[in-house]
Amino acid sequence: MRLASPARKRIPFLALALLLTLAFALWHFLRPAIRIIVSPVSASKSNFYFIPEHWKESKLRQLRDNENFKDIAYKGQLDLFLKLCDWTHRQWQVSVPDPYPLSNAIDILADIRSGKTGGFCGQYAYVLADALKAMGFFAVRYVELWSARGESHFLVEVWSDQFAKWMVLDPMENLFYEFQDSGQPANALEIRDALLRSGKIHARSAGMPRIDLGDKKMYRYANFAVSTRSDLMRLAKPLTVQDRFDMFVFFKDNATDPAAFNGRIPYTHITSRVADIYFDCNHVRVEHRIDKKQKRIAFAFFTDASMFNFDSFAVSSDNGKTWQRSGADFFIPIPVRIKSFWVAAVNMAGRFGRATKVEISTD
Repeated sequence: MRLASPARKRIPFLALALLLTLAFALWHFLRPAIRIIVSPVSASKSNFYFIPEHWKESKLRQLRDNENFKDIAYKGQLDLFLKLCDWTHRQWQVSVPDPYPLSNAIDILADIRSGKTGGFCGQYAYVLADALKAMGFFAVRYVELWSARGESHFLVEVWSDQFAKWMVLDPMENLFYEFQDSGQPANALEIRDALLRSGKIHARSAGMPRIDLGDKKMYRYANFAVSTRSDLMRLAKPLTVQDRFDMFVFFKDNATDPAAFNGRIPYTHITSRVADIYFDCNHVRVEHRIDKKQKRIAFAFFTDASMFNFDSFAVSSDNGKTWQRSGADFFIPIPVRIKSFWVAAVNMAGRFGRATKVEISTD
C-alpha cells in the first residue's frame, strides 16, 4: 500500500486555515460598524470656584417644613421658579432693614414678621435663594446690579435645566426677563446687552397674570457682579458691603462704565471672560469604549463638577419617561438592541439635571 507524503497531508489543512482566515477577515470587514453620537458634547467652565449651600444644612429642611411653598402646584421648572419668586415677593412690604438681619430666610422671615426689622432687595434675594435651595435647586447665586448713576440692586440668578442657562429672578420687583421672540428667560448679561443694543427682552411679572412690563428697571443692569458662594445660611453675622465686594465676581467689558463707581471698580474679582460668570451646570459628559473581548460598549459618565451636591447618575431608554439609577460606568451588550439612551446627573435632593442623549448606530 502506498503512503501519502507528509507534504500532501498538510495541503488540505493549510487550505482550510487560509479559508477560515479569509472568512474571518471578510466578516470583520462586512460586520456593522458601531457609531456613538453624544449631545451635548461639552460644558463651559468657570475659572472661579463657586461654593453652594450644603444639602445637609438644617435650615433648608426647617424652611421647607415651615413654609407653604413646598405645597405649590406647578407645571415645569420655570413655573415653579416664578411661583417661588412670587411667594417671596408677597411675604412683606418693602421696608428698611434696621437692624440688619442675618443672610438667611429663617431669620429674615422671623425678624420681619415679628416687626423687629424690615427688608428690601437684599432680604428678598436671600429668602428666594434659600427657597430655591430648600426645593433642591442648589445652582443659585446672588447678583448685584449697578446703574450708570451708581444705584445698586440685589437679586438672584438660578440655573434652569429646562432652558440650559442661568436666568434672573427679581423677588423685590416680582420680575423676570424674557426674550420676546423665543420666550426664553434672560440672564443679567443678556439684559445688559439688550439695554445697550435695544434687544427684544422685556420684563414680565412673576406673579399672575404674568403681564409684559416693558423695560421697567432694566437700566439697573448697566453693571453687574455675581456671587461665588451661596452657603450663607450658617453665617452668624450678616454680609457687609465689603464682604460682597470680596465674594462677588464683577463682569467687565468694553461697555462697562467705571463712572458708576466714581472711576474705580470696588470688587476684588473682575473678569471679562463670559464663561467665568455663565458656566454650565448639571451637565453629563459621556465617554465610551468598544470592548470586543467582552462584546459590549463600555460608557463612562462624568459631571466635571458641574452639579452641586451630586448624588448619582440616572439612565433612561424612553426619553425620560422612566429612569434607572446608575453608577459612573454603564454597559450595553453587543449586538446592540437599543438605538439611544439618555443620562442625567441627580443631586442629593433628587433633582435631575439636563439630560445628555447618546445615539448608537450600526452601519
